[in-house]
Amino acid sequence: MVDRTAAVKASVRLAPACTECQRRKQKCSREWPCNHCQARRIAHLCKFTPKKVLRTAKTAADDPREPEAPKELDITDHEPLQNIDLTSVSNYDDFRALGYLPDFQGAPDDISTADKSPVIPPNLPGTRSSEVENALRVLPPKPYIDILIQHFLNNTNYHYCALYPPAFLSDYSTWWSRKSNGQPITSEFTCLLLRVCACSAPYLDDELREKLESELGESIEHQSRLYHNAAKQISSTIAPGKGGLIQVQQLFLTAQWLKTESLFVESWHALGVAIHEAQEQGMHKSSSNPKIPEFDREMRKRVWCILYTWDWQMSLLLSRPFIINSSYCAFELPNLRLESVDSEPECPSPVAHMVLECQLGLAISKIPGVMGGVLSPMQAMSIHQEVENWSDSFPPPYAVPHPDTKWDDSHQFIKLQRHTLNLIGHMVKLMPLKQCLTKYIDPNSPSIERSLRENAVECAMKLIRTCAEMLEYLSPFNAKFHFAPFLIFDTAALLCSAIVHDKSRTLPQHESIIETIDIALDQLDRISRVSGIVKTGSICYSVLNKLVAKLPISREAAPVSSKSPQSSIDAPQTLPNMHIPNTDPSFCFPTTVPPLDTLDPELITPTGPDLFPSEPMINNLDGFSDILQVDLGELGQIWDWENLDLNLQNTTFI
Repeated sequence: MVDRTAAVKASVRLAPACTECQRRKQKCSREWPCNHCQARRIAHLCKFTPKKVLRTAKTAADDPREPEAPKELDITDHEPLQNIDLTSVSNYDDFRALGYLPDFQGAPDDISTADKSPVIPPNLPGTRSSEVENALRVLPPKPYIDILIQHFLNNTNYHYCALYPPAFLSDYSTWWSRKSNGQPITSEFTCLLLRVCACSAPYLDDELREKLESELGESIEHQSRLYHNAAKQISSTIAPGKGGLIQVQQLFLTAQWLKTESLFVESWHALGVAIHEAQEQGMHKSSSNPKIPEFDREMRKRVWCILYTWDWQMSLLLSRPFIINSSYCAFELPNLRLESVDSEPECPSPVAHMVLECQLGLAISKIPGVMGGVLSPMQAMSIHQEVENWSDSFPPPYAVPHPDTKWDDSHQFIKLQRHTLNLIGHMVKLMPLKQCLTKYIDPNSPSIERSLRENAVECAMKLIRTCAEMLEYLSPFNAKFHFAPFLIFDTAALLCSAIVHDKSRTLPQHESIIETIDIALDQLDRISRVSGIVKTGSICYSVLNKLVAKLPISREAAPVSSKSPQSSIDAPQTLPNMHIPNTDPSFCFPTTVPPLDTLDPELITPTGPDLFPSEPMINNLDGFSDILQVDLGELGQIWDWENLDLNLQNTTFI
């Protein structure tokens, strides 16, 4: 039987060419983005207009074979319904006001931005809001804004690729023209522009930093905070679900700015706001709605991929719950052709690394127990294997240990992203193994425990060296963009804990561990000397230096000299083949290390010549308890001494 509901719909085909190729009278490849728009890097202008060609069936009214439709129910005699406006029952905004998320497969026409600019207000109000007027007073003259924007698009944006540069520059040109002519401008794009300036300012090189500070009369840090605060005021006036893609992008840049300011917890909360706004706009659902232009659908997929990647990484690192439940979301990975050109088919897209990190997060989330925070040895090995498989899928420019480096000079983002992917791999491997470094492993314990500790040591050392290599590449001004300083500190502190807990002196690669801790100290010391750039590095160095000074090791073995990280990136260490015996089910490794029972004082107290060498210690251990008095600053929000299980308050050193 024919589906009469579908029969009355008009069949639709795409126009023979995109609007740009029609305008330029070129032959179009009829795929998005088409060959010409992709080569010209104007994917945001590549649009295909649906064209009605015919109707596949006549309407029911014109079909004589169609039975007469039943008469509508006459309700005019029913008094309670006389004054009801039935059209208001299905009003889009009314359902949103009740708390329902919109069904974007059947959303109203105003969801489409095909013919709308994110710069021009849809209602064209006569006056600007007080928040926008305040922001315009905060922003510097156009030449300085141009410097900040170009630096962001050419450097900072490559870390996550939340903005598509050609589209942003086109909108910025329109925004400035309307602003100069006193015409209305949207709060959303003004807010996004402020976020871009705020995120760009801290990473200017010496020459640009000196230029802006001398000519504007304020420090770069102060300028960045002014832009951030002005954007915060505007953002508070935008209702949920009303700001479009621009609103989600600026909320994400809020989390990015807070992260660079070492406000990790605040950044995680800001990330949650961006995720909820994206969900309010249906980015977690399928993007097959034909009312949304191809470019907008692509950017929605890209932004959702970035948000998910940030979510799983920050949640694991900060011991926070996942914000996104991947079981109830659609993940459509971004199109990697958006920035690529036909002349460089082997060159990876700038967003390729975010797609790879998103894929790793999705793979890990499917392992039972990861979302709950408790992992058995078998599950820890499953994570390790997932990371191995993930690393093997890298395109040649990102491959480890022997990447194809022919694009490194012409596309500088590749080297940065290669470091990032390698760092993420080691970080994920170490997460479920941290407990192995903060407890005593008896020499007679099951082989699985000893093997996992050996692998934890290897992963920790590789993670520190990888972070050091990344900082060498990013320093000095981009050094705080990543969690690298905190990862170096946290991992080195774990290795210190492993030394303290090594009661039987069976810790593998003891000398290599000392050298790796030395590298960590050296890197954190360098960061701490960059005045006003990385305050987290200064705090991390101070705390780690005090901790290392109290380690029960000889003066000769103490990490006191500077070491340089390896010049090449090592491939992730592969777990040795080992038989897994039937262990006690209670033996497991939580992904978040909880406070454990009080340790035996003998565990961290020098008791005899068989435990420690007879040479004098590097420092007097009587003052070990003063480490607890060190001000951790922002670091105290995400890290404390209980992570190392040293029981410092109850321990007396002799």
